[in-house]
Order: sequence, then structure tokens, then C-alpha cells
Amino acid sequence: MSVLMTGKINVRQWLLPAFLISFAIKMVLAASIPFSGDEAYFLIWGQRPDFGFYDHPPMVGWLLWLMLRISNAEWVLRLPVVLFTSFVGYGLYRLLRDWDAEKAAWAALLFWVSPINLMGVLITTDTGLILFSFICVWWLSRAMQSGLTKHFIWAGLAFGFAVLSKYFAALLGVAILAYWATTPQARVNSRGFIWFCLATLPAIALNVYWNYGHCWANIMFNVYNRHENAGFAWYKPFFYLALQLYLLTPLAAWLLFKQRHRASELLTDQRFRLFAWVFTVPMLIFALISFEKVIGWHWVLSFYPFMFALLVWWLDVGALRKVLRFMLGYTALHVLAFAVILIMPISAWQHTPYAKGALLMLKPNELLEQLAPFHGKYALATEGYSMAAILTYHAGENVMVFGEGSSHARHDDIVTDFRQLQGRNILVLLKNPPTFEKYGPYFKSIEFSEINFYASKYYLVLGVGFNFEAYRAGVLRRVKDQYYAIPNFLPMGGCYFCERYFPQEACRSKHRP
Repeated sequence: MSVLMTGKINVRQWLLPAFLISFAIKMVLAASIPFSGDEAYFLIWGQRPDFGFYDHPPMVGWLLWLMLRISNAEWVLRLPVVLFTSFVGYGLYRLLRDWDAEKAAWAALLFWVSPINLMGVLITTDTGLILFSFICVWWLSRAMQSGLTKHFIWAGLAFGFAVLSKYFAALLGVAILAYWATTPQARVNSRGFIWFCLATLPAIALNVYWNYGHCWANIMFNVYNRHENAGFAWYKPFFYLALQLYLLTPLAAWLLFKQRHRASELLTDQRFRLFAWVFTVPMLIFALISFEKVIGWHWVLSFYPFMFALLVWWLDVGALRKVLRFMLGYTALHVLAFAVILIMPISAWQHTPYAKGALLMLKPNELLEQLAPFHGKYALATEGYSMAAILTYHAGENVMVFGEGSSHARHDDIVTDFRQLQGRNILVLLKNPPTFEKYGPYFKSIEFSEINFYASKYYLVLGVGFNFEAYRAGVLRRVKDQYYAIPNFLPMGGCYFCERYFPQEACRSKHRP
């Protein structure tokens, strides 16, 4: 590796070692990191595949359904994200090879050794978005060179799959539209872009069809419900700036700034003009959003591979070598941090705010053993989706969410039918002490208990004789009014929540037109 850092070499000879080493590291991490709450939540989608889910379109559920045909082991379930991110590095090389084979190799090499690739081991809704966004731009780039209709169609189909992955695909669509509107060569191929749009329609129609018959659930979530905590704050854009420096690395950002005079030249290169638009337009939109919301690092991941294409266009080989040297150390620190966290003893977490969350991820089966005396006598529930999803994964049976929950991750509204629990006993596992006012009205009688678990304390609500009518009036009505207030302009083919609990009422908003 010292030769790579100091001498003139054929960088392409390092592509296969970089791919194999990075892939091996990711597989070790995928097999070592405990399943997170979000991953377990998405797995519930894979166990009950559909054309849509409460929070997002269906792609991650489809991927997990496919993996479950093989195994439910963590490393198997995470194979899609490990494979997809590795493929993007190879795709960068193929995408740029005809332009400059050496620079193409640098793009792939830098991507494979970056934290974006090596830390990409957790299965999320971004998994499909990363792959299909990249494939869309790949085919669109080829279409702009060839002018062939079939290449535009392939790009459109890939964009459709991106839409079925996550709604951030809309930002890619805005970027492509901006590219077409500002690029004379693209407007010459307007017929091809029409075919691109037509090819996306089946995926969009499928998503609309599912939402039409399911309370417009994931559209309501993404447009209305998830933004309840949004609000202007002067410091939020600084978090976004820090995120950009973190992902790009401070050194690469400095080198790009030093050669900022080349920015105007970028748009004259037709191939890289496309990459510039599909990276900068989403980043600018996120910059505007950052005044209202804190931008999560995963929000930008599907657009960041194109930054590596821009990076190798912008910088000379000497500068790229400096970036690679920095990137290797930078990524090594991430891998070391993960290794330290994974080998830390349980006792290291005991006096931190993360103690109970860490125990839930690291010792879920032992926690379930503590609840074994209640198995068969009580239906198991928690008050939050993360704990419920993790316990569902390890228990092999559904653990419901009891109570109002939050605006996020409400897929249990689809899975659990509280009418069927009338008269049943329910155990609610909590991290914090319960109150009678919160649980007492919904049971014939309740008892509070505690379990000590690795110096942490969990709390149990043992509810006997569940009263569904009281729960519908006290909890489900508030849920309906807050999360299923569907605007009047949206036509409704069906709504599982109202049909199940309020059949004489419509899930309509009193305040939205």
C-alpha cells in the first residue's frame, strides 16, 4: 500500500484488492452488528409483503422478503445493502472508463475505501434508492451518448424502482428535469425523455393504487405527519454543513475549494454536467430544508456516489492520492470505532443514557427469557416501535405497540387489530415507570412490576381483561384525529384504520381542504 501512496502506479491494479477487502470488512460488520430497531421494523414488512407500507413504498420489504427465503440471519438480511454499495463502486468505474480509465479507477477506489461504502451495512429504505438511483443515472448517461430510445426506457424503469424505494427519488427527478431544461443537447433528445417519463408510470401507478386503498398512509406520513417537530432554527444549517464536510472529508473539501475556478468548466463537459446536476440539485434542496429540519446522513447517500465522479474530474492525480491517503486513515478510524463498540462489555453501557437500548440490541433473547413466565398468559406489547420490532424479530411472533406511539413507524396500525384483543391479558414492557392514568382505564385490573436486567430496570404493566371500547375512545380516536386526517381532495378507495375501528366515520381532516 505504501507504493500506492508514494509512487506512480497503475491504480487499476488496486481495484480488485480494494473491492475484496472492503467487501470482507462489510461482511464482518454485517455479521457482528446486532439488528437495529429500524431494521427489525423493516423486516416486519418483509414478513408480510405488500405493494406498500405505512412509512414508505415497498422496495425494502420486497428485498427482505427475498432474503428471508434464504435465512433470517442478520448477515443474510443485510446482503442487499452490502452488495448494492459494492456494485456502485464498480458502476462508477464502468460509467467513467470510456472517458478516462485511470480517473475511473480512482473514482471506484476512493468510493470503496470511503466510510460511505464501508459503513453501508444496515438495511434501510435507502438500500434500494442507492442502487436504482445510480442505475437510472447510468442509463441516462448512456442514453445521452447513444440517443437510443431503449436506454431512456431503461433509465425510466430504474427511476420507477427508485420511486418504489423512497420518496427522495423525487429529488433525483427534479435534478433530471433541471438538467433537461438547461442542457441544449438534452432538449434535442426530448423524445427520449418522454419515453423516460412513460417508463416510470407503472411504478408510480402501483404506489398510488396502494395508497388509494390504504388511507394514503405513506404519502400522509411523508407529506404531513412526519413533520410535526419541524421548525426554523438558526443552528440547523450548520449541522448540514458539518454533514457535508464529514461525508466529503475536510481534505477533499479544501482541495476542491483551492481549485474552485474549475467549477465553471464542469458544466461544459456534457457527461459530467449530468453528474453535477444529480448531485448539486438535491444537495441545494436539502440545504433549504436544513433551516427547518436536521438533515440525516442517510438522506443524502443515494446522491453521493456522483460526488466521486465529480471529484476525479475536478482534481489531478496528485491531489487524488492525497485524498486517498487521508481517506484510508479516516475510514480506519470508523472501523476501529465500530470494533471497540462491538467488543465493549455490557457493564460499559450501564451508566449511560443508552444502557437499556444497548441491552435490547445485545441481549434480546435473555430479556425474552425474563418474560417467559408470562408467555401464553399475556399478549406482549411495548409502547414504542423499536423495542416492539426487535422483540418481534427475536421472539418469532408479533409484539404489538400499545398506546398512541409517535408519528413514525406506525405500521403496527396495519398489523394489529385491537378488536381481537377484547378481554385478553396484555403485558406492556417499558423502559420508564408507568402511571395508572395511562394504562388503568383500558383494563379490568392492572398490576405494575419490575425486572432487573444487567443492573438496568425494566417495567411491566400486567393488564387483565383488555377493554377495547375504552381503548378505542381513549387512544384510537386520538390516533385517528392526529395521523389519519386525510385531506378532502384525495379520493379514498379504502382505509384500514377507519374501516376497522370507526366504520361509521370517514378518515377526513377538518382543517385540510
